Amino acid sequence: MAALPPQSSQGDAMTANTEIKLRPLAAGDLAAVTRLDATNGGESRAGFFERRLQAEQQSPTGFFSCVAERGGEVAGFLLGHLLDGEFGGLERVAVLDAVAIDPAAQRQGLARKLVGEFDRSARERGASEMRTQAQWDRPGLVEFFSAAGFRLSPRLVLERPTEYVNF
Repeated sequence: MAALPPQSSQGDAMTANTEIKLRPLAAGDLAAVTRLDATNGGESRAGFFERRLQAEQQSPTGFFSCVAERGGEVAGFLLGHLLDGEFGGLERVAVLDAVAIDPAAQRQGLARKLVGEFDRSARERGASEMRTQAQWDRPGLVEFFSAAGFRLSPRLVLERPTEYVNF
């Protein structure tokens, strides 16, 4: 993946005038990715990220990961996967599963670059659409997705506890 020119510098360590490098997730990134995700989402999902890295290693065409690195540090990441025909669809769809940016590096275009890289990769793999989900109580994430071109879907996401056995 190509290195991108740096964003404007504000002078702190994360915004130092250094090059942004986009690259796939590596095992050595898991601690930083888990920390960023917990910082942005509130809970640690270490097991999720470990399983996703394993899945990508086993099926690299079905999964996607991208880390934004600045000055040798993980400044953000994005994970996604591809669906083929699930839920009655006929087209290949790219699903953005997780994205997070270090708070010190937010509002500098890193998430936009990560989504752009995912979009490019998804199109190369035959996807015609990108989907994601967001919790309504995370307005910053919802606003970002809106700015990135996502719109409300005509589909409803339904959920219920798994304990319903006598319905």
